[in-house]
Amino acid sequence: MLENRNQLAIQERLQSCMEKAGLDGMIINAPEAIFYATGFSSQFLYLSNQIGLTAAVVPKEGKITLICNEFEKQAAVSSCKDIEIVSYPVWIYIEDYARDDEPDKPAQPDLNQTFRMAAEIILDKYKNPKVGVQSEVISHTKWDYLSTAFPGGEVVDCSDVLVEARMIKTPWEIDVLRKAAEISEVAMYKTARECMPGMTEADVMMLFKNNCQEQSPDVMCALQAHTIGADFAPAVVPRHNRIKLGDIVRLDGGPMYCGYGADLARTFVVGNSTDKHREEIWASLWKGADCAMNMLGPGVKMSDVFKEVQKAIKADIPGYKRGHHGHSIGCNRFTEEAPFIAAAEDRVFEPGMVFCLEMPYYSSKNHSYNIEDTFLITENGCEFFTHSNRTLYIF
Repeated sequence: MLENRNQLAIQERLQSCMEKAGLDGMIINAPEAIFYATGFSSQFLYLSNQIGLTAAVVPKEGKITLICNEFEKQAAVSSCKDIEIVSYPVWIYIEDYARDDEPDKPAQPDLNQTFRMAAEIILDKYKNPKVGVQSEVISHTKWDYLSTAFPGGEVVDCSDVLVEARMIKTPWEIDVLRKAAEISEVAMYKTARECMPGMTEADVMMLFKNNCQEQSPDVMCALQAHTIGADFAPAVVPRHNRIKLGDIVRLDGGPMYCGYGADLARTFVVGNSTDKHREEIWASLWKGADCAMNMLGPGVKMSDVFKEVQKAIKADIPGYKRGHHGHSIGCNRFTEEAPFIAAAEDRVFEPGMVFCLEMPYYSSKNHSYNIEDTFLITENGCEFFTHSNRTLYIF
């Protein structure tokens, strides 16, 4: 699937947004943003999150440059196209690159090296550039270094530029996100059918992971935030409390597929009956979901959708409050990306946006719920990739 990725379409999107912001270049350091800009997922950076191991330089014109260590260069060359790739040496012995006159290898990478290389690449093209950096992911010392590296230029935050670029998806991204959502939906309904009294959260997490991974070799991992019964807070290390008849199970999350995430939720009762009030909560959440689905389309304000959803649910559950009722989705590891369907978000939906719509409710007494599906804004309306269950009894 990755071989069909259109690098030039991504580059054009980034450079178009840079032009609006008046940027000559961007230095990108977060692993997901580097993957978005180049198509390269740095295993070193994804696993360690040591900012500086890898970087991408986006000029206002011409190809994007990836800076990576020489050990990962082979993976970059074999998996990326239409980008420039430069590398720096690391502590690892690689026969292909060995030289008799090679200097001593460092014990660990110099995390400032990619910043120096990135600055040189930009200064080679532009004399007094205005450079965008991800200020929220780099340290204060890195910011200070970059500020001095461009003495006649200017260093600014480029977070908004990246949000603008990433919120409109290319056709390839839409295909990947659709497939990721479909994999998650199949895995969730299969997991729901396999859940039985006596199982634990650990059992459910194992089932879901396996049900995701068996569908495609391009599934990298499965992100899970499931909850069972009174345990409303998701756990990274699964608990061993056992499922009982009548418990509500909320499956939430999805696979990372070809570098892009899925974020769905499915809620169901284990057994054929539960407390009547729980059924009423589910029906109230569906009122909010239906309200949103009737509004979604190009030109609709995100804040308007949020306000109407809140009004619909609060008519039944007066104390119900949420910060948002959905989010953009792409290659972020946490899956939630800006913009959000929130009260202060005055952006309008545009064709090419892919969002997750969600209606969560958490309670130790009444258990936990979420209606969450993924949709694409089209020229004339919206296309839902997935379809949540209307009834809690899905067996």
